[in-house]
Amino acid sequence: MNSKQKPNPYKPVYTVRKNSAAAKKIHCATQKLSVQAIAEHCLNMGFSLTAPQLAALHEYLFLLQKWNLSMNLVGKTSWEEILTELIADSLHLAKYLNSHAEFAPASVPFFTQNEKTYAFQYYENEHDFTAWDLGAGAGLPGIPLRILWNQGCYTLVEAREKRSLFLNTVCTKLGLEQTFVCRDRAENFMQGKSARLIVSRAFMPYEKMLPFIAPYLQGSTQNASVIFLTLEKIDASKYNTAANQWHTKTIYEYTVKGKKRFFCEIEKLPNA
Repeated sequence: MNSKQKPNPYKPVYTVRKNSAAAKKIHCATQKLSVQAIAEHCLNMGFSLTAPQLAALHEYLFLLQKWNLSMNLVGKTSWEEILTELIADSLHLAKYLNSHAEFAPASVPFFTQNEKTYAFQYYENEHDFTAWDLGAGAGLPGIPLRILWNQGCYTLVEAREKRSLFLNTVCTKLGLEQTFVCRDRAENFMQGKSARLIVSRAFMPYEKMLPFIAPYLQGSTQNASVIFLTLEKIDASKYNTAANQWHTKTIYEYTVKGKKRFFCEIEKLPNA
């Protein structure tokens, strides 16, 4: 873990006695969960991960399955479904950000979207920009994203106590670099702060979210962006106002289980 990282304000409290009913449920839920199985599923989706990334993803899936038995963190019941239907979004988003002109390490080449297999690597954190994940929930897409893309300072904002406790436990166990958890409502967290990048998955409808985040989304020399994970393309210009001008910079299309998904990077343009 980075020596400058803030200490974990929570203590993990969720333990399970061996041979208990809960332990048996965990064993059943995580049967066949292995680093090799995760690697094979990722390859089938077109992604190659390093050994440390696979180990971290394995730990996250195990903890998610374990806590999900008592907290209902996600609706999917098997780790295979979680990986191929939910974490798939994180894989594509990490691929995109790892070759982004502003948010990627300088040494990473731009990707070809149609390449057969994308190979993730480890890079040093070369940036000091601020990124927020509003309404982080169970850490999707944020936790797998930070396993695969570690640039800047990333804060998962989650108002619900048990979910923020889960996120803190995961971040501590995985030693995610410059990745923090704030238990607060987004409107309280953002006061007096600004971000270059905001990630949103089902936090609120984008037509409401754009004016909500506008006062806090700003960069010093470059435009700031929000990335929405959606099931449709977004034309941001429809939501321009006298106070805020928006531009859809990129629409990235991908397929999960035969169905199209998108993430749309929308820039907030400087005021004229």
